[in-house]
Amino acid sequence: MIYLILAIIALIFLLIISALLLVPFHISFHLFKRGSLTQGSFRISWLGIPFIRRKIPQERKKIPLEEKKKKERERFDWKKIPEMISLLKESFPHLKNVLNAFIRSISIKRLSCNVTMGLDSPVDTALVSGYLWSLASLVNMLPKVNLSINPDFQEKKLDGSIMVELKVRLLRIVAALIKAFTKKPLRKLFRGMRR
Repeated sequence: MIYLILAIIALIFLLIISALLLVPFHISFHLFKRGSLTQGSFRISWLGIPFIRRKIPQERKKIPLEEKKKKERERFDWKKIPEMISLLKESFPHLKNVLNAFIRSISIKRLSCNVTMGLDSPVDTALVSGYLWSLASLVNMLPKVNLSINPDFQEKKLDGSIMVELKVRLLRIVAALIKAFTKKPLRKLFRGMRR
């Protein structure tokens, strides 16, 4: 009887892990800027259930003085940078595989960007807008992507909005991470970063 219960628990655990790896997570990011006003939101959900929700700008909590002092003591030791760069160089091929898996696991549901820009001079605004229009025409050939540039010749400004909606499947990423962590240089890099 105990073995049957353990088998059922193991099966349920396996099903949950499989669902987490195979069913995609949905990530949405919205940002709007006009003048000094900046608003936005960030959300990660799975099967329609939101896990992380953040508003932009986020309310800042007051940190007690003791926590501030503790953080100052735990600051990064700059003398370790040459060692970290060396470890990063050794780990790069494995990190590259993780990055490739991450890129292959992402699918764009929607990417929309609308920018209104103006520079000091109308000539500079026209020149930069021309370059950005040519870039936008290439980017807009991708499905589900919309990039628009609006020049403002009257004043210096940078306003706009961006909306990104992605789907991410974790299976490839987790497999690449597990494979990468079997390599010694990457383990040493993460141990060095934790210290």
